[in-house]
Amino acid sequence: MLRQGQKPLAALCLLALAGCARIPDSYAPPIQRKTPEEAAAGLKHFVAMNMADAPDHIVEDVLPTVEAGGWRWTMQNPTLRLHVPTTRDLKLKVELTVPEITFKQTGPVQISFFVNGHLLATERYDKEGSKIFEKPVPPEWLSTGAPVMVRMEIDKMWVAPTDSVRRGFILTRLGFVQ
Repeated sequence: MLRQGQKPLAALCLLALAGCARIPDSYAPPIQRKTPEEAAAGLKHFVAMNMADAPDHIVEDVLPTVEAGGWRWTMQNPTLRLHVPTTRDLKLKVELTVPEITFKQTGPVQISFFVNGHLLATERYDKEGSKIFEKPVPPEWLSTGAPVMVRMEIDKMWVAPTDSVRRGFILTRLGFVQ
């Protein structure tokens, strides 16, 4: 039994205890993923390597540095993502260079061109210099609602004799044209 002066103290203690509650565990919010439509929204159908938004299109094996104001080195499997406004009557166009310095070591090279995982063509380049690859793409390989993946694969990599740096070819521009 509580004495008369202890009643307010007991009430205060009960009130303080009522405010104590276990704080629930906190969890990170779920990973935010873009829908295919959102992922394709900011992409272009044709991209030059010196464009400010070129990095948004690069998936892998294209180096980040823009060389001589207009091109980038690639590695073995440069892959980019693009958005096409239509799927009909499009050609993949790629402007690339097989540099003299790499050609002296590798000799002729073959570059395979893939669109959304489909092999479009394999080209053999028997001389160094600037090249333009252009070939029609079957419309069923393309989608306007999701990014279109373009991958290239070079058969032989150049290896720098001094520091063993590896390079594929020079990429200037690529995309879809009519």
